[in-house]
Amino acid sequence: MDPSLASDLQSIPYASTATVSLAYRLRDVPRELDGYGYVIPRREGRRALACTWTSTKFPHRAPEGYALIRVFVGRAGQDIPWNEADLLALAMEELKQTLRITAEPLLQRVFMWDKAMPQYNLGHPELLKRIDAALEKHPGLALAGSLLALNAAMLWLYPIGAADIFDNILRGRITAVHGGNVFYETPRDYPGDAFRYYVAWPHSTSAYGPVWELLASGASRVAGDDQLTNVLVFKLLGVGFYAGSAGLAALILRCRAPERVLQGVCLFAWNPVVIYETAGNGHNDITVAFFILLAVWALLSRRFTVAVLALLAGALVKYIPALLLPIAVAYGLRGLANWRARARYLATAGLAGAALVVVTFAPFWRGGDVLALERRTTLFTTSLPALAQAHLEMWLGLEPSQQVTAKLATALAVAAAGWQAWRVWRDPRWLRPVQAMAQVLLVYLLWACLWFQSWYAVWPLALAALLPEGAVGRTIVLLSYAAAWKTIIFDFLLYRGGPLPPRLWRETVLGPATLGLVWLYVGYRIARRGWRERRQTGAAIQTPTGAAA
Repeated sequence: MDPSLASDLQSIPYASTATVSLAYRLRDVPRELDGYGYVIPRREGRRALACTWTSTKFPHRAPEGYALIRVFVGRAGQDIPWNEADLLALAMEELKQTLRITAEPLLQRVFMWDKAMPQYNLGHPELLKRIDAALEKHPGLALAGSLLALNAAMLWLYPIGAADIFDNILRGRITAVHGGNVFYETPRDYPGDAFRYYVAWPHSTSAYGPVWELLASGASRVAGDDQLTNVLVFKLLGVGFYAGSAGLAALILRCRAPERVLQGVCLFAWNPVVIYETAGNGHNDITVAFFILLAVWALLSRRFTVAVLALLAGALVKYIPALLLPIAVAYGLRGLANWRARARYLATAGLAGAALVVVTFAPFWRGGDVLALERRTTLFTTSLPALAQAHLEMWLGLEPSQQVTAKLATALAVAAAGWQAWRVWRDPRWLRPVQAMAQVLLVYLLWACLWFQSWYAVWPLALAALLPEGAVGRTIVLLSYAAAWKTIIFDFLLYRGGPLPPRLWRETVLGPATLGLVWLYVGYRIARRGWRERRQTGAAIQTPTGAAA
């Protein structure tokens, strides 16, 4: 396509790198591991780059009485052996020199990344300018190599942010391997499964809908029994929806705002929260984002019934997209010429939606609280409702405070969805349903979510990719930044092991510390808008008086 561009890209040098993880008994480690590790400067002339005492940084990574140590190998301008045996020998020699470890490791794992680290040598800015100039000759062409490499590297990350992927894997296996029913049986009913040890919610039935459980069972059938293969397959499932979401955002923008295609796709696809929570932690929220974007594409393509089905499919993964259904219905009704066409649309969408629910629930349905609605009203953390419930509990008691808070939060979310649907009915512009959906998700996450987690920020980020620069988009990006701090605030500031801090104190600190910056920004925007409106009203009142004088 462009030999000059290809030559410039190929001229960028890369360094290869590898990590070697070794496990020992603590009694076989002569030196006390009283720090986090060390970095080796180039002038030392050693082949290792650094060493991390993993089990000191993260005590849960090794049982008591054992140590897990990771040696990093590979730096720019250095040739390293590219086979596991030589890398293992290199790492053991490094530990022998620095920590005086001579015992054989109880466990060893070697991971290699060939040409994984681009080097920004002298003249690199000029090289990038030539590449950018060459890309301008090919509209629509974008370079995504680093993005693909980053996601590929994150696939190998242990899901340190949450254990949800192991719950998903085991529940997929309950359906596919054990022939059980995840809506009525729990992981503790399968103590012999290899993933039982990793599950964080062993006493709970599935918190998701049947569409997700069907996807999970399919992934389990593909993955088999190997633990690493299961983790990779479930992460790859998420990465597939991630790629689909980026493609849908590009398709929508190319049709409606072609000047913002690259900007929008990068905002979503390069967002650290999206990559970390999808390829790194393996959360399934990217599936919800995909169905939301599919619904937007269908609405703008006048496939109104498809839009309803897409949102319903998303709600059968996690129920949140159900809040967006009134907006999709309102936009579809507004786009049809007469009430006869609108009645046909409502009937078709209603029947198709009912069929989708019946078909996906059919393999699981046995009656009862299959959606676990009762359990959902008892889970509170890191949110305004969690803060309110913790304080109300002192006056009302546990269950009444939970019920009151949950009902008020639900009423707020439903009211926001109804209000935005009304605004969509009155405004037929293509951006209106996108803005309305984004605002409903913001109201839910900032004011009505009982159980807030950082990976929920993925939902509105998918819509932020479609929006022009403005207050709504900035709020969503700020929310993703704030959400990324939740784990850091909890794990490193509030909780250092042992019993959890008292819930009243915990929620009084955790919610405001995580979301307080976004609350302040939204409050500032509301106050600024109110001030402008009052100023304009005052000017309008004064104008006739001045004219009469």
